[in-house]
Amino acid sequence: MELYLSRLYLNHRSRAVMKDVADPRMLHRTISGCFPAVEGQADRPQHMRETPRNMFNILHRLERQRDCFVLYVQSTVSPDWSRLTPGYANRIDVKPIDGLYSNIGNGTRLVFRLAANPTKRAPKDDKGDPRFQDAKRRRIDIREDTKRIDWLARKGEQCGFRLCRVSTKNEVASVDAAPMPAFRFKHDAGRVTLARATFDGVLEVTNAEAFRNAVARGIGSGKAYGLGLMSVAPAR
Repeated sequence: MELYLSRLYLNHRSRAVMKDVADPRMLHRTISGCFPAVEGQADRPQHMRETPRNMFNILHRLERQRDCFVLYVQSTVSPDWSRLTPGYANRIDVKPIDGLYSNIGNGTRLVFRLAANPTKRAPKDDKGDPRFQDAKRRRIDIREDTKRIDWLARKGEQCGFRLCRVSTKNEVASVDAAPMPAFRFKHDAGRVTLARATFDGVLEVTNAEAFRNAVARGIGSGKAYGLGLMSVAPAR
C-alpha cells in the first residue's frame, strides 16, 4: 500500500485558512478537494456514497506551532495541493512514507503523537441522561485522562502495539493525554460535539501488520475532523 505524508505550513494571513481553522468541516472539504473525485456515486444514496476520505484513507491533524498553523495530511495517493486557494500555504512538503513503515517489525519502539476522540459505548438503560436521548448515538466521550490512556491501551491491543512504561516514582505510562477544546459545530443532522485529546508517548509494536494497517486507516472516530492520525518516529 502506498502512503504519503504532506506537511503544510499555512499562511495565517489567508482568509481561507482562517475559515478552515475555525470550522473543521470546511478544513475537511478543502483537503478533500485536493484529491481525485470518486466516480460512479451519482446513483447511490447519500449515506452510501464513497468519499475521498474513505477511498484514499485521508487523515489529517492541525497543530499550532509558534506563530503558525501546520497541517499534516496522510493518504494512500499523492494529493494535488495546487488546487488550494493561492497563498493558502507558505510551504508544502510531500513525501512517500510506505517504505519507512515497511521496515517496522515486532519489537520496534517508536515515539508517537496521536490526536484522537476517546469514546465508550453508552449504557443501554440510561435513558434519563440527555446525552443518550438520541438512539443513534451509542457512544459517548471519555473525559478523564487516566481513562483516556486506558482507552488508548485497549486500542493498542487491537492495533498491534502496547504502551511502554518508564521507571518513575508512580510507575506511570510514558504517555500523556493533553486535553484540547472539544469540536462543537452544527451538522445537517444537528449539533456535533467531539472531545479530543492529544497523546504523546512511546509504544512498542507487537503485531507489525496490524500496526501498519491501523496507522494507514487511522485510530478512533472523528477522522474527517482531524482525529485519528498517528505520527511515529524511531525511539532513541
